[in-house]
Amino acid sequence: MINRCILFWICVFTSVTAFCPPHTTRRLRSISLHLVTESDVVALVEKAEDLWGKVEKLRNEANELSIQAESLGQEAEDSAADVLDSLKESISEEKLEEANKAQNSCIDLASLLEEAKKATEEADQIEVLAEEALAASESALEQHLIDFPEDDEIDMM
Repeated sequence: MINRCILFWICVFTSVTAFCPPHTTRRLRSISLHLVTESDVVALVEKAEDLWGKVEKLRNEANELSIQAESLGQEAEDSAADVLDSLKESISEEKLEEANKAQNSCIDLASLLEEAKKATEEADQIEVLAEEALAASESALEQHLIDFPEDDEIDMM
């Protein structure tokens, strides 16, 4: 009887890790149970939506800048052609001022194109994050349905 009591108390007070090899005890201690709740899924979906909203905003901004650049480019081309023709005849202070304005239009065009390029690149970077966030939300939803199958049954009704 005493042997059984001793054996019982040893079993009760000894953790499972005492019977495992040393290399697995660290792994067992680091494993934690985390159920994916509905609020976890909603938070991931909202993060993905927020990122997609930023992508859309940046794409629209880049598009607007491209439209402005196209218009300015046409004006700069026309202005440069006019100045080139006028400078063939003779050079004057007024014609040099027109040439300077045409040159400034080209610089403004380059600035607009650079801004459009930056907005497009930023949108591309955020789009990668948005894709990852979307994948994470889909994965979390799948795990949530595994963790809480009754939620799926309620949705089916």
